[in-house]
Amino acid sequence: MGNTKNLTTNENISELEYLLYQIKEPIVCVKCSEEFTNGLSDAASLQNYSRLDVGFTKRGLQIFCRRHELNVCHLNFNNQKIDADFRCLEKKK
Repeated sequence: MGNTKNLTTNENISELEYLLYQIKEPIVCVKCSEEFTNGLSDAASLQNYSRLDVGFTKRGLQIFCRRHELNVCHLNFNNQKIDADFRCLEKKK
């Protein structure tokens, strides 16, 4: 499932920018969001407050809130094979 190929010096890094943080609209648990917005948490951000698990299922991909033990989102791949890239790309500091 995952691609463990190491990057070579010849590989164009700009073509791999999609592996960096690209999230424009995060998916969040509604209950976590309400609690954080109403000041019921001392967390610095909703991202720090949320406790989400993400993983593959028979149906597709599920996002599950561990804090509230409820489904946040379950994507259905309709038995389609998906292209997934599990390589890690880090920006140099």
